[in-house]
This record gives sequence, C-alpha cells and structure tokens, in this order.
Amino acid sequence: MTTMAGSCTSIEARPTKLSSRHLDRLAVVYIRQSSVYQVQHNQESTRLQYSLEAMARGLGWQAERILTLDEDLATSGASAAGRRDFQRLLAEVALDHVGMILGVEMSRIARSNKDWHQLLELCARFGTLIADLDGLYDPSQYNDRLLLGLKGTMSEAELHILRQRLLQGKLQKARRGELSKPVPSGYLLQASGEVVLDPDESVRAVVRFIFEQFERLGNVRAVLCAMVEQGLQIGVRRRTGADRGGLEWHRPHRGMVANILRNPIYAGAYVYGRRKTDPRRQQPGRRATGRTPFVEPADWQACVRDRLPAYISWEQFERNQLRLKANRTQAASGAVRRGSALLQGLVKCGRCNVRMSVQYASCKKNGRLYPRYVCNDESAHHGGRLCTSISGPCVDRVVTALALSALTPAALEISLRVRADLEQQRAQQEALWQQRLERARYEAERAARQYRSVEPENRLVARTLERSWEDALRAERELREAYERHSQQAPQHLTAEDFTAIRALATDLPALWNAPTTTVIEHKTVLKLLIDHVIVTTENDTSWMDLIVHWVGGHQTHQRIRRPVHDLGKTGDKDALIATIYDLRRKGLTAEQIANKLNADGWITPTQQNKFNGRLIFAMLSRYGSVPRGPKPPPRNAENAWWIADLARELKMPVVTLHGWRRRGLVQARRIDGQWAVTADKVELQRLRRLRREHPPPPSRKASKKM
Repeated sequence: MTTMAGSCTSIEARPTKLSSRHLDRLAVVYIRQSSVYQVQHNQESTRLQYSLEAMARGLGWQAERILTLDEDLATSGASAAGRRDFQRLLAEVALDHVGMILGVEMSRIARSNKDWHQLLELCARFGTLIADLDGLYDPSQYNDRLLLGLKGTMSEAELHILRQRLLQGKLQKARRGELSKPVPSGYLLQASGEVVLDPDESVRAVVRFIFEQFERLGNVRAVLCAMVEQGLQIGVRRRTGADRGGLEWHRPHRGMVANILRNPIYAGAYVYGRRKTDPRRQQPGRRATGRTPFVEPADWQACVRDRLPAYISWEQFERNQLRLKANRTQAASGAVRRGSALLQGLVKCGRCNVRMSVQYASCKKNGRLYPRYVCNDESAHHGGRLCTSISGPCVDRVVTALALSALTPAALEISLRVRADLEQQRAQQEALWQQRLERARYEAERAARQYRSVEPENRLVARTLERSWEDALRAERELREAYERHSQQAPQHLTAEDFTAIRALATDLPALWNAPTTTVIEHKTVLKLLIDHVIVTTENDTSWMDLIVHWVGGHQTHQRIRRPVHDLGKTGDKDALIATIYDLRRKGLTAEQIANKLNADGWITPTQQNKFNGRLIFAMLSRYGSVPRGPKPPPRNAENAWWIADLARELKMPVVTLHGWRRRGLVQARRIDGQWAVTADKVELQRLRRLRREHPPPPSRKASKKM
C-alpha cells in the first residue's frame, strides 16, 4: 500500500488496488465540519479537506470526474439524519457510480458505527475504495475492512469521550448550583445569572396562593378550581424574543399548577437531573421531544439546598410530594374521590389484610347507587371465591358516629380555628382582588399616557392608541364590577352573628354534619384527617362483624355490630325469631299484628333497612312453614266484641254476606286497628240468627247447574 501522508498531491506510484474500473467512475471528496464555529475559525481544516481534489487528480481522475460534496459543513456526524450529502453519497455508491471516496479522516465521514458500517457494506458490495491521508483501502478485503472498522470505532469513541468530558464539566458546575437554567413563574433570572424573586407582587401572591390552597385542600384539581373561582392567572416571564423578560399572564391549567407544586426551586433548592431524556422518543437529528417521568429525589444528579430564595420550607415541599404521590393511588391518604362511600380507601379486610374496594349497585326502585365494601383480592388475582362483601352505609354510620363523638370535646377549638381560617381566606382574597384592580388601573393609565403623548397630526397611530385606551378602560370597569359582585356575595368582615353561628355549628357537630350544605366530599375529607384505617372482620354464617377503627394518633376503637344480610339464617336469631312468630300466630294475631309486635320488641330484619310488615311475615311463614292460627282475641279485649270474621263463623255464614249486611246497615260495625269489629251480646246474637234464617244464602252455582 502506498503511503499518502504529508502533501496530498505527492503520489509515488499508483496503488495496486486501483484499477481502470475505478477510474471510470466518480471520485467523491466528502467535506464536513461539526459546527459553524469550526467552519469560521478552523479554516485550515477546511482547506485541507478541499485539497483532497488534488489527491484524486494525482491518482488518475480527471477534474470533471471528481465530485465534491460540501453541503454538510456545520453539521454533526453523530447521525446520518440531516446530512443530505452523506445520504447522497450512499445513494451514489448503491447505484455503482463511485470508484473511490476521499476524506481527511474517518470521523469526517461518520462518527456513528451504524452509519459507518452501512457505508462499508455498500462499498464492499460495489467495489468502491476509501482513501484518507494514511492510505487507500478496499472494504471487500478482510484486513482493510478490519482496519476501517477499528478506525470507525475509535472515531465514535472519541465523540463519546468528548461528550462525557463536556457533561462532567456541566455536572460539576450544577453540583455547585452555578449552572444557569430557566426559572419558573415567581422567579426572575437576572443578566448576572442570579436568581431572585419576581419583582411583581401579584406574581408572587399567585404562587403563594397555590401553595396555601394545596396545604388546605390537598388536591391539584381543587387548587385549580379555587383559582378559576377567583379569576386568577399565572404570571410567566418571556424567555425568548425581542421582549425577553416581559411578563405574560396565562390562564391556569392542571399541568402548570402541578409543575409549581413539584418544582423544588420553590423550597429554595437548586436541583439538576429531575428528568432523564428517553432515547427511544428522541427523533434523529433533533432534540428529544419526550421525557421520562420524574425520577426519585435520591436519583437527582445535583441537589443544593438553601441556594435560592424560597416560597416554602423543605419540609413542606416533602409533604406536598408525598400528598401528590398518594393522590395517584387508592391509598387512605390519597385524594378524595367521587362516590357516596365515606370510607373509600380506608377499609381493610381483617382476614386478608388488604384494602377493600368499593362497588356500587343500583336500586331497582329509586335508581340510587348503594356502595359495598368488597374484598376481592383472592378472587381477582387467584381465581378464588369472594372473601367479604359488606354494606357500605352500615359501616359508614357506625364510623361517622365514632368520629363525631371524638370531635365533640374539641368543638370550641374547632370554632376558633374556623374563625381564623375564614378571616385569613377573606384577607387573602381581598389582597388578590386589590392587586388585580391596581394592575388594571395601571394598564388604563399607561394607555392614556401613550395616547396623550402621540402627535395630534398622526391620526393613524392616535386611532390605534385610542382603541387600546378604550379596551383598557373597559377591562378595568368589568373587573371592578366583578369585584363589587364578589364583595356583595362574600362580605369582607365577619359579623357578630356570623361568629355566633359558627360557634353554634361547632358545638352541634351532628347538625353540621347532616346539614344539606355539607357535601359528601367534605365528609370524606374530615374522616381521612381523623382515621388511618378501619379493619373489618366478619363472622361466618352470621350477621355479626368486628370493626376496629385505627385513628391517626395511634388509638384504636373496637366495635361489634350487625351487618345487613339477605339470608335469615345468617342473622343468628333465625330459630328464636321463627319461634316467636309461631307463638304469636298460635295466639291468634294477624300478620300485621305480628309485625307490629316484633318491631316493638326490637327485632330487626335481615337487611336492617326496613321494619317488619305483614307481607314479610307472610313470606317467612310460607318459606319456613306455617302453623294454624289460634282463636283470635277479641278487639281490645272488650266484652261482647267480635271480629267480623269470628262473628261470621259463629253465625255459620260467609264473611262476604256479613260485610253485605254491614254495608246495608243491618249490622253496626266499626274499624279497630284497621279491621272491622262488631259488638253483639246475647240479644244481638239472637237477632242476627233470626235474620240469618229469614235470609238464607242463595244456592251455589254448582248446585244450580246440577238442577
């Protein structure tokens, strides 16, 4: 192999690898530099690459058969994407138009092994040679292919080493908290690189409002709704353009609020490496368009606390992150979700020790959804049977009563805290309104000054400024009207009557809890603040269950209650209840009277939702067996008093006939406990018997047919 080091134009002899076949094709000189700075300042490298044309002529190519590709100047060789001349080079080789490719070194052609070996494969297939300042190579020969592959690997490794060297320097600067980064809303990056709080007071007030509302509400969406209700916007400084650093007001959305709550800069910490670029979503030749989720704080590449001015403490920031993480799960400390189940995420199965899910069933009568706490871990994951299913309202009522009894001793303190909280909210809202009014007034005055400063003869500019002034005045008027409406609906100061009402509601917690204005969301919020979890253990084949409430402070409350079931056999009182019904039946009581007696004695139905009634008693007698009803006691145990059915039996006549006599006035009857009763002594009985003989019953239909 002939050496080509030194001057590109000196050729001692034609290489043996070069043939007439190669000379009949093009000699391509590929020229590339990585950046505009290199093109402008490293011009010697550019001239050296252009001198390869002389090398090609020295090897025997005519000037018109030499193709120079230089459109990839100021383009990185890390990828083939975006390099039009390199792609053209591949196409020309694949069309068998190229005899030799010339480059100063392999890194000029490609710094990616994928692109480099693709070029080598094409050159070996179509017999194209590759030449640099060190020599001439034939990719179809094993030794040359091995040497070219080694050079490509070294070229790619060199790029990696350079990148790592730059990244390490960047990381060292970040670990000192000196690496400049864009700052979020509420901060201002000065020209000196120092980060300070935003000089605009209203911008800072909105940021503090977000953190205060999240501390009180604990939910990103609730904070967003509070901002929308107050008509607040988030101030953002422009990062690019001619008006760089100018203030813009953006309508808040969920992502903006969540990013403010997640960003540790608001706790005064400088953090680098909160995200990692996902290489799978990186487009070739462009910046990454997608990012991986936030990494854990332990995986941050740099974290310098107390480096920047803070809005909140680091402890509050950590609490916010735990709350945000819990809101994304079904944990007890998570966000309050929809549904009427008050203990969603709080109930655990005493057998499986897993959190019970909530299922809703629709009632056929009224269409309402009734919740049930279900332990389906075994069924869902292992295909087993359903462990436990409990009526939601049954557990909710017991736990709510325990929570209200626990809050009763702190009623006075609650009223004072509510009063202070309301006063703070009113003061905060008033300050935000005044800032918005002040800004609108400033914009109107500024538009007025601009209009007055224009020359009267310049009517084109004057008309535009006049419209801007009118728009600013209109915006100020609309904002002031909105403020007046808000002031009428919510007065700025609480009156003595308001304080008295607050104290009365605090001392009467059940009334406040059951008030129509108290929502289910508020019920759930209070219970989540008081209760850590509730363990429920049901007894097999009974309606009894053990309920243990674990309070946030560590205390426990044990309760044994009965749950609704749909099988009388699971109540544990089946035999005693049926025996009582039979005994009352033998005494001659009707189904309605038996139901009233059971309700008065404290018996409960299996479902615990309804009381006993005549229809249920008839159903139970039909299912579990009936007994003959005994003689019915007289109405109210009165002397000579007969039930109309008993009197018909005594007179040996149908009850229907006796009811017909009652309607015609032949018998005087009255209603007692919903049934007809007749008072008949011996004389009245004799009269009724005579009346019966004088009015015999008509022959039956069967007898008339036989006749």
